[in-house]
Amino acid sequence: MSLRSRLLGSALLVVGVAALATTVSVTPTVPPESAADSVSLIAPTPYSFVVTPLLVAVGAVLLVGGAAALAGVDLSARATLLAPAVGGVAAFALVAGVVAAPAATLPALAETDALATLLTGPPGTVATGVVAGGAVAPIVRATTTEDTAALLAGSVLLLAALAAGASDPVSLVTGGVGGAAAVGLLWAVDPERWRP
Repeated sequence: MSLRSRLLGSALLVVGVAALATTVSVTPTVPPESAADSVSLIAPTPYSFVVTPLLVAVGAVLLVGGAAALAGVDLSARATLLAPAVGGVAAFALVAGVVAAPAATLPALAETDALATLLTGPPGTVATGVVAGGAVAPIVRATTTEDTAALLAGSVLLLAALAAGASDPVSLVTGGVGGAAAVGLLWAVDPERWRP
């Protein structure tokens, strides 16, 4: 493993973590009703639902790419399927208040009605935007490595996110832009793993 690969991986991980950490202060909190009194709310602003999917998608894709570069391994297209999964879970946890107050929010999420409400509300729509953005990574990587199974899985994730998030196109667009920007950055700085 080369020193360049380690340094690049470390830098990508730092940028990915910084993107995710930035979202903690700007992500609007929409907790379940039963946990609302215990969670310190971050009120939505005009830009918060735009910035959140963008930054979480960037962070998730860079974490996957950075981990591969740091480990000095050839990044498989199937491993990049972690980006939409990690990003979607992180976005949902941020918006639902799990990160802000896990002790109050997690028991409330065990209630079926509360979980269904959150999945169709802002936490769900932001998460679908992030999944759409994160799905760009496995689609691009599968195309360059000719991995048909990963290409199909990434395409299904992208199409499912587009169908589920059709009511909130802003999250889909900004998440998609974030994922594409992160893949573009990886394409430029880590051509050994991202270019054909």
